[in-house]
Amino acid sequence: MIARAWDVHQGRRPGERYDFTLPFGQAVVMILILVRHNLAQQLTGDLYGVSQATVSRVYRYLLPILGMVTMMDRTHLADALTSGVVLVDGTPIPTGNRTATGKENFNGKHRKQALNVQVAAWPDGTLAAVSAPVPGRRHDSAALRLVGWADQIAHARHQNPDLAVVADSAYGAHTEWAARPKPANEPRPAEDVHFNRAIASFRAPVERAIALLKQWRILSNGYRGRLTELPTIIHVIANLEFYRLAT
Repeated sequence: MIARAWDVHQGRRPGERYDFTLPFGQAVVMILILVRHNLAQQLTGDLYGVSQATVSRVYRYLLPILGMVTMMDRTHLADALTSGVVLVDGTPIPTGNRTATGKENFNGKHRKQALNVQVAAWPDGTLAAVSAPVPGRRHDSAALRLVGWADQIAHARHQNPDLAVVADSAYGAHTEWAARPKPANEPRPAEDVHFNRAIASFRAPVERAIALLKQWRILSNGYRGRLTELPTIIHVIANLEFYRLAT
């Protein structure tokens, strides 16, 4: 990956090329450690003997390059849908409290401001796809439509009626393989209890896939940077995780 990033860096015109004070490979490792552990830029600079401003400039220069050189290893929802069984769930990416977007991004279920991403996995728990983010207040079913996955799933189910998209009760409008909600003011039927237990057991691998994705702490511990940059960062981190799985 460092060699690929170096080739992209060297291929840029002199006026567009960042003048590194650190060795290039060390700069790449610094940025990977920063996003993996969600370190503050000042702390990262102290560890590498450079200023916070230098860390910020290297971060904004290198992170898109790292996303670019790892994108060839990425898989997508369409790849998973051809397998016949795909597990889907949504997860919040915490953004910290931000006044301007507080209501739009407030996730009532998790009681924090966040962006919502949809995650797909194969039955063995391998990450299959990560969607673009939507505002955190969106319900998972609405988020599935907003990112275009609902249409892809509907088309794939039309092509293959045996396709099983397994999810929790939030996705009941998109698949029969979702947990059944409890009837209002009535006890849950015994067959629904058994069905939901089976669904919960079968969809557990997608929770593991999300947990592995969120080992990149910048996606789980609370993002501190510019909110407008977070969708790009989510895209880059997903590419890095697919690269890790492919190597």
